[in-house]
Amino acid sequence: MGSWALLPSWVSATLLLVLAALPAALAANSSGRWWGIVNIASSTNLLTDSKSLQLVLEPSLQLLSRKQRRLIRQNPGILHSVSGGLQSAVRECKWQFRNRRWNCPTAPGPHLFGKIVNRGCRETAFIFAITSAGVTHSVARSCSEGSIESCTCDYRRRGPGGPDWHWGGCSDNIDFGRLFGREFVDSGEKGRDLRFLMNLHNNEAGRTTVFSEMRQECKCHGMSGSCTVRTCWMRLPTLRAVGDVLRDRFDGASRVLYGNRGSNRASRAELLRLEPEDPAHKPPSPHDLVYFEKSPNFCTYSGRLGTAGTAGRSCNSSSPALDGCELLCCGRGHRTRTQRVTERCNCTFHWCCHVSCRNCTHTRVLHECL
Repeated sequence: MGSWALLPSWVSATLLLVLAALPAALAANSSGRWWGIVNIASSTNLLTDSKSLQLVLEPSLQLLSRKQRRLIRQNPGILHSVSGGLQSAVRECKWQFRNRRWNCPTAPGPHLFGKIVNRGCRETAFIFAITSAGVTHSVARSCSEGSIESCTCDYRRRGPGGPDWHWGGCSDNIDFGRLFGREFVDSGEKGRDLRFLMNLHNNEAGRTTVFSEMRQECKCHGMSGSCTVRTCWMRLPTLRAVGDVLRDRFDGASRVLYGNRGSNRASRAELLRLEPEDPAHKPPSPHDLVYFEKSPNFCTYSGRLGTAGTAGRSCNSSSPALDGCELLCCGRGHRTRTQRVTERCNCTFHWCCHVSCRNCTHTRVLHECL
């Protein structure tokens, strides 16, 4: 596999943690030669499943790079944060594209996002950006929560900030989050081709969006809440806010090609650059998503492309937008059926402490693509 396929491997390895029970891992460690992702001596890097069984990554799979495993060993507690950030990123991807032909489908196994990551299209760009943003966001928040031993709140902002406020409190450690995210997420990328540059650019775009969307929060101090003085700190945006921005950049993504300065004097670093496919367009900014290949139409099933099609998807018969039956069903038409649904209704709270509800049945009209 080339570097292009490494993203689903490390995401799946960290998300699913292709699990083995702790006793087997400890037995493998008895020889002193086990170098898996988790440092057994660090209990903060052990995960617990729903049955309270401690689990670790099966070391023989080696889905993470050596550098990624080293970073996890060096930062006790960070495995939980990375895994949580990736789970949040997958949920956000599905939310942002829930009403589109491509709805960010995932599957169990080592290729979480399927064959779409083997292409250089907009959807691939969003996957790279949102997973990178998810790791950075989760790690930065975990630092301020004290969940990672190697980082804390960002205490660099101190002293007066304005005439009626000063810096204080616990700012989310976005700098540590970005640095770790760059080291961890980008470490699997190898090569110097167009896909390599696209991957790195979209990874950085995700991290940059988290940073640029940070906001100042303040707390008032004074007699009777008069707010004569405020203490302020920097707070991360919600991942939903980050996803909203990245989805907008998905819609306005820049199609690029491998830049060539055409000069023998240009250094190797200068030659590694992206240029817009249309010379009339501006070069992509660090915030933009980039791609170099047209997306499939996602209308019909294709095993070769890894697209499931839209047959059977729910659509909105009255909407002219992307979730409407005309666009979502790709002009094939849709069927309408009714479904009787029973839900709790007319709930009443009785002191103390009981809630009684009635069961209400109504008919729901569903529209599905042919």
